[in-house]
Amino acid sequence: MFRTAVVALIAALAAPHVLAQSFLVSSYTSAALLRFDAASGAPLGSVAAAPGAQSLRYGPDGFLYACAEEQDRVLKLDGTTGAFVANFVWDDPATPQDESGGLDAPTAAVFAPDGALLVASFSQDRVLRYDGQTGAFLGELIAPGTGNLNGPDAGMCFGPDGRLYVPSFNNNRVLRFEADGAFVDVFANALDGLSRPRMLRFRGDGLLYVTSWGNNRIVRLGLDGAVVDTLVTGVARPTGLLLDPDSGDLLVTSDQESDVKRFDGKTGASKGVLVAAGAGGLDGGTFLEWLPDRELHLARLWPGTAGGTSVLDVAGGPANGIVLLIHGFTTHAAAIGPGAKAWIGVQPAGVLPLLLDGAGRLHLDVAVPPELAGVQLCLQAYDPVTVRSSNLVIQPIP
Repeated sequence: MFRTAVVALIAALAAPHVLAQSFLVSSYTSAALLRFDAASGAPLGSVAAAPGAQSLRYGPDGFLYACAEEQDRVLKLDGTTGAFVANFVWDDPATPQDESGGLDAPTAAVFAPDGALLVASFSQDRVLRYDGQTGAFLGELIAPGTGNLNGPDAGMCFGPDGRLYVPSFNNNRVLRFEADGAFVDVFANALDGLSRPRMLRFRGDGLLYVTSWGNNRIVRLGLDGAVVDTLVTGVARPTGLLLDPDSGDLLVTSDQESDVKRFDGKTGASKGVLVAAGAGGLDGGTFLEWLPDRELHLARLWPGTAGGTSVLDVAGGPANGIVLLIHGFTTHAAAIGPGAKAWIGVQPAGVLPLLLDGAGRLHLDVAVPPELAGVQLCLQAYDPVTVRSSNLVIQPIP
């Protein structure tokens, strides 16, 4: 009854609010990051050169970080325009040492909860760690072949449980690691319908979407690793996957078809081609990301210890606006908002309004009650104006 009342409250606050947006596609073969209109799919030009373009991820500083696999570099890009800012991780040819730590064929770059940048090296079957502010090499996070890692691909990401999920392309697996690099388990494999997994995206309900390149599918997995369904079968060699918070649709690119297709986010039904094959020079699409960032981000409580004070960080919300912090102790997926566009993954015990600053951020010290010791806390932020839910956070409290 309480949960129903909370969902009704949130839905009542929500109002349709469609923002003019564009998105980027990593065009591997044409060595570029290409921009397209989110509504029409019309080409808007190239924003940066990136030979062997792979993953695109926003950092906590609001900049984009792009992997150029054929240059063994991670590029830093303007988070609003996509324009090149600097080489962030690279081997300066003017110096005798290799500042990248021997990075070879980077496919994925993602920021860890501690602020470090983690980069997957496809050819070396390892994950390297770099200073998140300077790009300085800090050593290996995951040694070559740990957990039979074989071909870590562009979809590497952190899950709601704070663990690192890595698609192992060459042996049809998704592997799970602790944030410190310790191997946890094989989260999913070929028996779950995976063949050459490329992209991983967690939705707000906690479900993991995987582009299964080898058998032309998009598979959904639960937080326990169990297969929910095969959602999409209509893409040859799917690579990049993006979730549209306005429509709830999925945008999918392919390195074989070199286009972007749209699918219903609930049923997987085809909704046509958004970007035509080869449009704007697209050739070998591998990754999709919004420009500018339209995700609502919620960080894990740090350090998250009962009886002490922890830091709560929210980013990507409305400037000087309010987001709702939904908190509970279990997960329970629910679609809310006009057209059921946002996915909430928390069985709520309460809703707390949070006022953000002019940059749409919040950095708050919060007291964690002693009685939470030993429980699993579930958190999610929700913006009722733009109908967006943040990433789901599932955090045991010691």
